[in-house]
Amino acid sequence: MEVEQRPPSIVYGPRSPVPLNLTFGQLLDHHAEVRPNSPAVISHVQSCTISFRQLQKRSIDLARAMAQAGIGKGSLVGIISATRYEYLEIFFACARLGAALILFNYAYTSSEILSLLKAIKPQMLFSPPGLARYDYNNVLQEAKSSVSRLRDIIILADIFRKYQLSSESLQHQDYESFLESRANSSWSPDSSISSHDMVNVQFTSGSTGLPKSVALSHYNIMNCGRNIWLQTRLTSEDRICCPVPLFHSFGMIVAISTSTVAGSSLVFPSELYDPAATLHCIERYKCTALYGVTTMFITEMAHPSCARTDKSSLKFGIVAGSAMPPEFLRRVMREFSIPRIYSCWGMTELSSFVTMMHETDPWDKRIHTTGRLFPHFILKIVKPNSGDVVPWGERGEIVVSGYGQMSEYLGNKEKTNEALRYHEQDLHEGGVGGLGGREGRELRRWMHTGDEGMLDDDGYLVFTGRIKDLIIRGGENITPLEIEERLSEMEAIEQASVVGVSDHKYGETVGAFLELKEKTQRPGDEEVRKWVRAKLAHFKAPVHIWWLGDDNVPEEWPKTMSGKISKPELRKMTEKLMEIGKSSKAKL
Repeated sequence: MEVEQRPPSIVYGPRSPVPLNLTFGQLLDHHAEVRPNSPAVISHVQSCTISFRQLQKRSIDLARAMAQAGIGKGSLVGIISATRYEYLEIFFACARLGAALILFNYAYTSSEILSLLKAIKPQMLFSPPGLARYDYNNVLQEAKSSVSRLRDIIILADIFRKYQLSSESLQHQDYESFLESRANSSWSPDSSISSHDMVNVQFTSGSTGLPKSVALSHYNIMNCGRNIWLQTRLTSEDRICCPVPLFHSFGMIVAISTSTVAGSSLVFPSELYDPAATLHCIERYKCTALYGVTTMFITEMAHPSCARTDKSSLKFGIVAGSAMPPEFLRRVMREFSIPRIYSCWGMTELSSFVTMMHETDPWDKRIHTTGRLFPHFILKIVKPNSGDVVPWGERGEIVVSGYGQMSEYLGNKEKTNEALRYHEQDLHEGGVGGLGGREGRELRRWMHTGDEGMLDDDGYLVFTGRIKDLIIRGGENITPLEIEERLSEMEAIEQASVVGVSDHKYGETVGAFLELKEKTQRPGDEEVRKWVRAKLAHFKAPVHIWWLGDDNVPEEWPKTMSGKISKPELRKMTEKLMEIGKSSKAKL
């Protein structure tokens, strides 16, 4: 087919089922009535199981106490915590009150936490005095005195009793005492609370400045959870092993929202990620599903106890967070004996997943695409930073409109308008039309994702990488993902990440960071380059190669807050390594 004859790169998700129009309080009440004694969450690290009826009662008691403290519809409530059952109680209490729960990354520095608290100004904050290597004493003390509107700090017990509040001057309440203090008081839910009210705020990193605050509603995240439930066929008998942190979309939406819609049980192996605990819980609790980002699965497969762990109960896994080379997916299915692996594409601003594989999809689709569009979304591939749709099969920026779309970056109108844009082209011939269909004249908003992709012949989305990660070598655009996929096919390479390296002649050249697989012999760097050139153009072979653990190269990957390899950190690393002359450089 000639290029000019190709249709525009526009796909529409199915029109059914009709989206849910419930609040999370209503959804929990349903499960508490239908399956009161079924476990909602099993917290292995806390040696505690909470049933749906218990979760309902405790979240209502907590909501009563919070209402007495002045929390209601439109209030903002913060939480700094790792993975524990109280996270769900606090979320559902906020949902009943019409308040929004703000999720802070437990690994943020004191300076980052304080800056975000001052910017968002929550009225209440839940936090332990510390956890693992993170001591929150100083930041809690300073927050109480310097964050306007912050009236109450509720202290969660440190699970391992390592930390206690060091200052008696910090006015606070213990979580259990606070929850029980109003257990018998009268309280009626606000009948005006809507499914379209904000219920959750998640932070997503920007290239500069503070993380952006993504505002999401009951409607946003419940319907994304429902689509994942339908795609994976979760039931109330399933137990989901959830080692991912709860402060971002994977934990809050893919785990909590989806399991609540399905009435399934969440299993929390550990407070912070622990591969040994994850493997132990799969066997002990007969988990039927395993969630994780790519690096988690790799760490688990490399763990000494993986081979002897009974994983026969697993029915499916969800892998997210970064692109997945075909060889990686094959290995996960083989080593975990999982018949179904779901890859997907999405982002926090779209309430997590927008496309997802289906178990009936052909193998080549499963390993080369991220699936098809969820119901009630529209997706276009456009020229970057524009609304001009490219012909079908061409690469461009992925833009999305639909029910999962955030309402705003809270308190940041400028960044909101940069990300959510109106396209006049929608009303032109061949466009999607306005709201209400092709005859509608009111423009819809499009989330500009910053991701590059294309549509294959059957309408599956092929994710090709972040636009800002493209390597531009002498005018040639090089996608790191295709090089990473080729590198990961090499027997000795556990994981690879490719970035652009500044070059005075070409502008940028290809640099590769490599992790050696255990019990394998390290190949020579020229051997690695030959491996790449055997399948890809010569200029895509890495000019610079660094192995984890070599001189001046860290032994572990730098990670983002969601567990992905941090390419910005790798790019910074290349600058330092080039300065000191630490590079195995090929002749250009």
